[in-house]
Amino acid sequence: MPPSPSSRRLFLTVPAALMAQRRLDPSIVGANTAIAGYGLGQAVDALRVLNFPTIEIHPMGVPEPRPGLFPGFQFDRMTASQRSDLRRRLGGFKNITTHLPYIDLHYFSEFSNVRDFSIRQVEIAMEATAFFGGRLGVVHVTAPPSNKNVDQIWPAVVDLFRRWGDRARRLGFRLGIETGLPRSVRGFVKLIREIDHDSVGCTLDVGHQIQYEEFLARVAPAQRSTPAGYRAYNDVLHELIDQLGSRIFHFHVHDIDPADWKEHKPLGFGVIDYPRLLTRLKQLGYPGLLVLEIGAPDMPRALADSRNRMLDFLAEA
Repeated sequence: MPPSPSSRRLFLTVPAALMAQRRLDPSIVGANTAIAGYGLGQAVDALRVLNFPTIEIHPMGVPEPRPGLFPGFQFDRMTASQRSDLRRRLGGFKNITTHLPYIDLHYFSEFSNVRDFSIRQVEIAMEATAFFGGRLGVVHVTAPPSNKNVDQIWPAVVDLFRRWGDRARRLGFRLGIETGLPRSVRGFVKLIREIDHDSVGCTLDVGHQIQYEEFLARVAPAQRSTPAGYRAYNDVLHELIDQLGSRIFHFHVHDIDPADWKEHKPLGFGVIDYPRLLTRLKQLGYPGLLVLEIGAPDMPRALADSRNRMLDFLAEA
C-alpha cells in the first residue's frame, strides 16, 4: 500500500529537521600559516602543536623566516625533497586549504606579459593545492587597471574564473573567491551567480565588508563603534550568507577592533557576532571550514585563545 500524502510530507521534512539539529564539527576550525617572522616549517609545526586539525598554507612567498612577513613557498621552485618534506609535515592535518597568490599580481592588466605572468602564478599554486591534498584554494579578484573599473573588466573576470573552475575541477578541489571586490553585496553576489560554476564559490572573510556600499550607506563613521554599528555590519554579513547560501565554500574568521576598525584581530573584540553567525551556518548545514586569519604580537597565545573561543561558540550554537 503506498504511503499517504501526509506520510510522504513527514518523510520529506525529516532530513531538514535532522540537518537543523546537527552540530558543526569542531574539526572545521583551523588557522593559516600567516605567522610573521616564522619559517614555513616552523609555522606548520606550531599549528600542529596547538592541535589545529585544519591548516591553510600559502603557495606564494618564501619558506625562510623574514621579519614582518609570513612564510610560504613557490611550488615550481621547490625540489622533490622539499615537496616531500612539506607533504610529510602536513600529513597529520585532517583538512588542508591554500591561499592562492594575489600580492603584486594583476590578472586583468592591459599588458599581456604582466597578465600572463600573474595568471601563471595562480595556476602553479593550483598545482600545489592538488599535490598537497588541498580541498579548496582561496583566490582574490585583483583590482582592474587604473584606467578602468570593475564593470569594464567584468566579462574578463567571469571568463577567467570559469576557466580556473574547470582547472580546479580537474585537479580535484574547489575555488573560493574571497569577498573584497566587487565592493558591495549586490556586486559580489552577482559575480558568483554569473560565474555559475560548481567548483567556484565564495570564501567569506568576515572583515572585508567594511568598505562595502551597503555598510557605508547605513552607518556614519561616528556611529560605527556602537551596538547599532555592530549590528549593521553583521546584517551585511548575513545578507551575503542568505543570498549565496550553498555557494559559500569557506570562511576566514577573525575580529575587528572597534577603536579603529582594523580587521584580522584575535577573537574577543565583539564586533563579529559569532553566536548569530554560527547559528545561521548550522541552520544551513554549512559543510565548509572556519580558518582563523589573525595577527598579534604573541601568535601562539592569540591562536590558542581564538581557537578556544571559536570552539565555545560552536558548542553553544
